[in-house]
Amino acid sequence: MEATMTMEKQPSLIKSKFKAAGIHLAVSGVIFLLLAYFIIFEWYPLPYFTADGGWQGIRIVALIDLVLGPLMTLIIFNPGKSGREIRFDLGIIALVQVSVLVWGVYTVYNERPVAIVHWDGEFFSMPSKSYQAQQISLDQLRQFSDEKPALIHAYRPVEIEKIHEVLTLSTEKRLAPFEQFQLYRPLKENWNEISTAQLSIDEIISHNAGMMRELEVFLDEFGSQKNDYIYMPLNARYHNVILIFSKDGDVRGTLNAPYKN
Repeated sequence: MEATMTMEKQPSLIKSKFKAAGIHLAVSGVIFLLLAYFIIFEWYPLPYFTADGGWQGIRIVALIDLVLGPLMTLIIFNPGKSGREIRFDLGIIALVQVSVLVWGVYTVYNERPVAIVHWDGEFFSMPSKSYQAQQISLDQLRQFSDEKPALIHAYRPVEIEKIHEVLTLSTEKRLAPFEQFQLYRPLKENWNEISTAQLSIDEIISHNAGMMRELEVFLDEFGSQKNDYIYMPLNARYHNVILIFSKDGDVRGTLNAPYKN
């Protein structure tokens, strides 16, 4: 008799657990969609979503929000407990999920690219955390560019004292020249010099059919010719990018280079 009652309760318990986990998943899904909007459109707009960590960031948030929380509810929730015990369990689950989610979102936010810095013929993506480590406010980047991410030129000094400063920061603080704020200058004011180091787009697309098709789509969209633009390399974390500039230094588009090994 007891065995029969236990067998009858088991499906009911499982059903209740999945129902509670489903409700948790629905609530978490709404939160995830909101966070995904900020990651995709505000913090890591294309091409940085794939090139500079946005895709990795959204997977971290999804794992925490859509998997961890509902899974804990599925395992821990027990409708046979008292109301007080259930509230305590759900409170612990919420506390754990929110704590881990805050850590995940904070990490993704601090990894977002806030500046694209030109140095020695190449652009480098700079995450927010790099400036925080140097105690540099992001508002200070606005003096060089109103773009998001900011487009900045790091000039190569010729004075002995400034060269020594660059070398000292490079060796003692492990700061590459494109990370050193004292070298920053507005990009457009130095565009004539910068653009002389442009890439040979004909040579690049001759070895990459995918990039050739991507460029053809871009040119068809704007009704332009490939020689109407300046092409510069962007060194990002997960795959490199070719920035397409107008002749006067405005970014008009991008081409995705192969992923790094």
